[in-house]
Amino acid sequence: MRGVTRRTIAACWLAVSLGLANATALGQARTVYYSGFEPGQDYDMEYPIIDHDGWQGEGTGGNGLVEDNFEGLGQQGYIGYWPPLEDSEGYTSLWRSVEGIGQEETRITVTMLMKIADSTNDQRDDFRWSLYNDNLRRLMTLDFDNETGNINYALDDDIFFSTGYKFKHEAIYDLKFVLDFAANTWTVSIGGEGQGVVLFINAKKLTTTGLNLTFGDLGPSWIIHNPEAPGDNYMVFDEYRITAETSDFAPKAPPTLAWGGWANDGRAMLQLGGDATTDYTVEVSDDLKTWTPLETAKPGDTWKEIADAEAPDYEQRFYRARTVD
Repeated sequence: MRGVTRRTIAACWLAVSLGLANATALGQARTVYYSGFEPGQDYDMEYPIIDHDGWQGEGTGGNGLVEDNFEGLGQQGYIGYWPPLEDSEGYTSLWRSVEGIGQEETRITVTMLMKIADSTNDQRDDFRWSLYNDNLRRLMTLDFDNETGNINYALDDDIFFSTGYKFKHEAIYDLKFVLDFAANTWTVSIGGEGQGVVLFINAKKLTTTGLNLTFGDLGPSWIIHNPEAPGDNYMVFDEYRITAETSDFAPKAPPTLAWGGWANDGRAMLQLGGDATTDYTVEVSDDLKTWTPLETAKPGDTWKEIADAEAPDYEQRFYRARTVD
């Protein structure tokens, strides 16, 4: 991005687009990581799950391995149950980073079996699955509130909303996250014993603040309501699988800005390009901190002329273009 003055004219500006259109899928899903938490993958029931098979964690609260919580599936991982070593600890988190995802593999699917066991001490907490990008920035969270039974979600702004669905204690759920980084969307479906698959989060945004759209990890957390009195509730999980494939979506042409010269009446003239049918907003700033909308328009088949009548009143002006959403 470059500034514009009466003496120095820049020809182009950097523009970023999140506009997307449907395209044909180009690849098949491949498994990039799987764990059944079995001895064959060197999982030892005498130790916490942290440090097994690349799993990492934060917090000293309960986590480890149990057996036969899911019939016929051997060992499972769990988080919760026994309290952290310090009363000040409000959470315990686990994650397992994954390498080897190709740059073109922008559709990531994460599946697992899970259930939540209720507390016996009348203290109840939250259990969550959270997605982080490869810069360790949180993108989304799915929350199971064991106090209310509600399933909630949060985007990258940390504001939680109810999905309108509830879960049952001891029920085994088949949870599926579809993370489409090319489309900037995430979807969650859940299936349970004696019921079909329910799609209860559909095409929410992975980022609302422009965070880097990459897959880092998606792992479980135990969020303690009262750190001085944690519940002995816990979440069990198994058959944890991550697959990667080429997205069904392809980006539209990004917006572009080109310098069009000075009009006879002193206006600065810009040329907005990009996808012919997409609305882009051109914004203007004189300090690169505060941005003000100048005009929203579609480029059309060639380009759209944008005028800045106030440009002569400033020593320098900066311009950028973005999709309206």
